[in-house]
Amino acid sequence: MDHRDSRPGRFNQLLLGLICSTLLTACASDEQDIGRPETKRDPVVARIGEDEITLAQVDRKIRLERHDLAHAEYQLRFNTLKSLVDGRLSSLASGEKAPTVDWLLTYPKPPRIKLETGGRPLRGNPAAPITIAVFCSYQSVHCAATNLVLRELLDRYAGWISVIPFDFPMHYHRQGVSAATAVHCAGLQGSPWLYADGLYTRAKALDEQVYTRLASQLGLAQTSFTQCLSEANAGDRVNEDTTLARALGLQSVPVIFINGLYIKGPRDIEHYAMWIEQELQHLGHDSARPHADADRWQLSGKVAETDLPLQLTGTSVSSQPEQSSALIRIQEAAVGRFTPGDTLMPAVILKRVHERYVILAVNGHLERLSLKGEDGEYVHVPRTGTTQRDEETLRRIEQPEGELRKLVDPSGVLPLGQAWLEKQLQNREALEQKFVQAEHVVDGHNLLRLEGIESNEFFTALGFEEGDVVVRVNDSWVHSGQNQLWDALTSGEVVDVTYMRNGMPERVQYVVQEKGYFEQPDDNGNSGNEDKTD
Repeated sequence: MDHRDSRPGRFNQLLLGLICSTLLTACASDEQDIGRPETKRDPVVARIGEDEITLAQVDRKIRLERHDLAHAEYQLRFNTLKSLVDGRLSSLASGEKAPTVDWLLTYPKPPRIKLETGGRPLRGNPAAPITIAVFCSYQSVHCAATNLVLRELLDRYAGWISVIPFDFPMHYHRQGVSAATAVHCAGLQGSPWLYADGLYTRAKALDEQVYTRLASQLGLAQTSFTQCLSEANAGDRVNEDTTLARALGLQSVPVIFINGLYIKGPRDIEHYAMWIEQELQHLGHDSARPHADADRWQLSGKVAETDLPLQLTGTSVSSQPEQSSALIRIQEAAVGRFTPGDTLMPAVILKRVHERYVILAVNGHLERLSLKGEDGEYVHVPRTGTTQRDEETLRRIEQPEGELRKLVDPSGVLPLGQAWLEKQLQNREALEQKFVQAEHVVDGHNLLRLEGIESNEFFTALGFEEGDVVVRVNDSWVHSGQNQLWDALTSGEVVDVTYMRNGMPERVQYVVQEKGYFEQPDDNGNSGNEDKTD
């Protein structure tokens, strides 16, 4: 017996449904006039008298929250997918080669928000094709961690990206507004980013003393800085940013917009890198190729030591850079005196003279020629760059006891002004007396605990507290038999310090900043350092 429905009306409905689903045509019902094209209307979800509110208007208001839900759904699916994949791989017979796994689950595309960024301080290349807008609070430990990720991104994608800050202190961050105001005040003296790095390092313990101490540490004019902090309108920019953040629907920090693409954090560096590379490809750039001006915008300011046949034997540094001079031996020739702008060899020009080194322009790239010799009694502190260490040294710093004892992540990178540090280290003998033997023993020696430092400017500025036990400096233990802190601070490299506070490990990095280091003036005479404005 044939049970098919042979009614003409039912057949026409089925046929119409098939046509609709096949051609993806917007078909409302079997009564629709399919000979007349229909424009799909935005559904009306509310009427107030004659006024209508559509679904698109509602969705536009909650576009960020909808993406958060889509991301949560993606994460749930991915975790389930991974467990399924792991289960199938674990069921393979012993010795059977595991097949390649292709992960095909699509990550939800973030909404793109247009933000006005003109007139704000930026870090990186002002002409970069990718702008990273960051909504953060200086009292947020998550923002502090994200700041370290952004520093790494600025090096990895030097020249391709710039970072622009927006202030969004949470209501429970009691020091949030004052900390953001302090950064703006530092910005008026040309140091917003160095100051911000310092505040993020102290995110867990911000107060008024931290603001003024950090300003002194960086060589800022104290009177102007303090006056700025006390001005009634000092926090206006912070309030404007907070109002903007709430209008966008932001509820937490950090939030990052990569060319407007919304990314709620914190995320690891590879997550941000994924969207940066997608944007570069979308704009027609090859993300695998360094930017033409990558050396100029490298955040670390790293300049390689030259291998040219040159020897620097002396320097004379003037307050007017063009009047400084350097004694340089070229190959086997007699030592000659040179000033900035002089040509030393074909395509090699002396650009700048510092006390212990000179900067050379070699075929359009910068290289460094260092002065070799002893300083005698004078404590000289070279500017520290985020120098890439060899893999073995980095492993010893990160994992001093092997894979099972990997160090905690650093809380931040604290800048130290060169002049301030040189002055502090003139009292090195008195500073060393603040280290006393602790109970714990390593390598047959007692670890060292800090005592009597409550009012000590040096240790307080470095973020130490009474009773902290300094455990490691870079890849060396600190104990009664050795203390590498002093040599590390004058080494010309990042200083990586691990210490114990109340039984818990802490870690911080220090970078010695020399004002005017590796300047790269443009045609208008402006320097190419990291503190720039749009």
